[in-house]
Amino acid sequence: MLSFAPLNSAAGSGEEIPSVIRVAISRNTNQFKLVTSAKVYALEVKTGQKYMLLERSIYEVKYVNPTHLAVAGETLESPVKLLAADGGDCVKINGHFYKGDLYMKTTAAEKLEVIEHLSVEDYLCGVLPVEMSPDWPLEALKAQAVASRTYALKNIDPKKDYDITDGVETQVYNGASGMNSRIIDAVRSTRGEVLKYKEKLITAFFHACCGGHTASASSAWGEDVIKPLYGVRDPFCSDSIHSSWEYYATARDLLSFIQKKGSSALKIKGVRISERDRSGRALKLKFATDAGSFTAAAAELRKNFGTYDIKSTFITRITPGSGGYEFYGRGWGHGVGMCQEGAKHMALNGKNYKKILRQYYPGTSIGDVND
Repeated sequence: MLSFAPLNSAAGSGEEIPSVIRVAISRNTNQFKLVTSAKVYALEVKTGQKYMLLERSIYEVKYVNPTHLAVAGETLESPVKLLAADGGDCVKINGHFYKGDLYMKTTAAEKLEVIEHLSVEDYLCGVLPVEMSPDWPLEALKAQAVASRTYALKNIDPKKDYDITDGVETQVYNGASGMNSRIIDAVRSTRGEVLKYKEKLITAFFHACCGGHTASASSAWGEDVIKPLYGVRDPFCSDSIHSSWEYYATARDLLSFIQKKGSSALKIKGVRISERDRSGRALKLKFATDAGSFTAAAAELRKNFGTYDIKSTFITRITPGSGGYEFYGRGWGHGVGMCQEGAKHMALNGKNYKKILRQYYPGTSIGDVND
């Protein structure tokens, strides 16, 4: 039984908001639950037909066919725009509230996706609480705001269906959940500020902890390197709990890894680092086996064993043990751009956000996006 009724008024697309970003908050699913916290309008964008969803209600949204989706069993033409009647929190999806305009649509892969359209500044208020602890010093949060704003704006591309995702493959975003006064202060006090190099936005990567030296974007991903992403020495994160780590990998698991990569070996006799980048991170590992030597990328090893176990490719040494090998390393994450732990400790030592940003993105200018 439907709990919403059609309205007679035709719908418009709403006013254009400057610096709008489109965030994919749900992808590759056949159905999901939508929870309203207030009255919400559902608009068939192509027909202009407008419906009202009741407040404090749960709706099941399902894929029907390439051109239609269903809400509470009622078939609507894709795409469907959702907007709050009172301008407050719109709906809850996957446990998070969203305030922006939401577009539910079918895809060529016979799935559903939800794209939120909102201002970049509002988007940042949903990024900061999950990318950096809201309890950290305000100057560190401000540095994160500028880096995240730059990263977001760099990714805006009108030719794509959406600009950015809400996951770790870009930067994590949890909608309107988790905001507090300190997060809002960090965003508002740096409003519009971005990082540029030679008058162009940079891809302002960041990570948890560099372990003493940030990595080059070139060695991490093979990208063309620019001065701000070349990698710098960092003495500021040494007190972090993430500054060093160790992990024990069994010989059996290591053997399984190299076999997946094409080795015909049945036994591993030794493991060593065969190539490093200028920051000291391992690029390649050489395995001595009963079938000869085998070389594998350190990044592939980390991906295989998990980024919470092998926290970085900054592997300092490997020692043999009973039935396996102990890996020792430094830092957590890919290591490119701003070291968040370093930013925290710089802020605790009285450095402002601009000094923090210049430490990790040397050669950049900090100014308004429209300058």
